[in-house]
Amino acid sequence: MAKPKIAVVPLWDDEKESIWMLPGYMDGIRDARAIPVILPLSGTPEDVLEIFELCDGLLMTGGHDVSPALYHQEKKESCGQTCPARDRMERILYESALANEKPVLGICRGIQLINVLQDGTLYQDLPTEYKSTVEHHMKPPYTNIAHTVQI
Repeated sequence: MAKPKIAVVPLWDDEKESIWMLPGYMDGIRDARAIPVILPLSGTPEDVLEIFELCDGLLMTGGHDVSPALYHQEKKESCGQTCPARDRMERILYESALANEKPVLGICRGIQLINVLQDGTLYQDLPTEYKSTVEHHMKPPYTNIAHTVQI
C-alpha cells in the first residue's frame, strides 16, 4: 500500500527571498508513515492544484502573520510581517482540501489562517491587544517549545 503524501506549505525567508522548512515538520510526517511534499510559493493556482491533487492531506505551518485584509481590518503598526504569496496559495489549497475532503492540520499561523478563512478574526498583535503570560513568538532555535497546547 502506498504511503500517504502530505502537502506542506513552505516558510518564507524575507532576507534571502527563499522558501525553507523546519526539519521537525518533515520528521513528524515521516514518523506518521507519510511522505512530506513541500510545495512552491510561486506558480499559477492551476499548477499548485495540480501538485496538490497528488497529495492526500495538507499541513499549514507557522510563519508570517496572516494579512489583516483577509479578516477585513487595516494593518496596524504592531502587526508583524505578512506574506501575500503564502496567503493566496494557502487559501487555494485550503478550499481545495475542503472541496475534496482531504484532512488539514494547521499549526500556529496555519490554524490562524483556517480561522480567518472560516470568517473568523484575529488579534494582530497579542502582546498589545490581549494580555497573557504565554509567549507566542518563537525564536531560534526553532526546536525549543514556545508553549504547550491542550486539545
